[in-house]
Amino acid sequence: MRARAATADDADLLRGWRNDPATRAASRSTGEVTAAEHTAWLTRVLADDDRLLLVLESARDEVPVGTVRFDRTAEAGLWEVSITVAPDARGQGWAAPVLTCAEEAWRALAGPDPRLLAVVRPENAASGRLFTSAGYVPSPERGDDVVTAFVKLPATPAR
Repeated sequence: MRARAATADDADLLRGWRNDPATRAASRSTGEVTAAEHTAWLTRVLADDDRLLLVLESARDEVPVGTVRFDRTAEAGLWEVSITVAPDARGQGWAAPVLTCAEEAWRALAGPDPRLLAVVRPENAASGRLFTSAGYVPSPERGDDVVTAFVKLPATPAR
């Protein structure tokens, strides 16, 4: 697995993944996005120092299998993580390696102390299981009627 920063050249690929019906159903915003809307969004994301958008590729053949975005929140030291597995890569065991590889790449930039927040629609049980198995714990005070929240705390150094 290899993580790389997304570029403007990824626009069509990422828009295709974003507009996939299963991706839309699991997203906060469930409508389709136009090419112009997506290009404007991607341009903003790529220019924002408080966001990191990574494309994760299979190390074997360098085929993109997912994307992970990290967004700094208003709460000090807390970043929200969002993951998408490519529609044609779903069900093949990519979600956990995509998340792990992205977290490692992000931590190399953000340092070891920041916390991660994941928000998941309750009906998206697979994402809930993914984040739980990756060490995220429920954070009911950050959730609401629409999403369940999970937080991953920094690793505690060994004594």
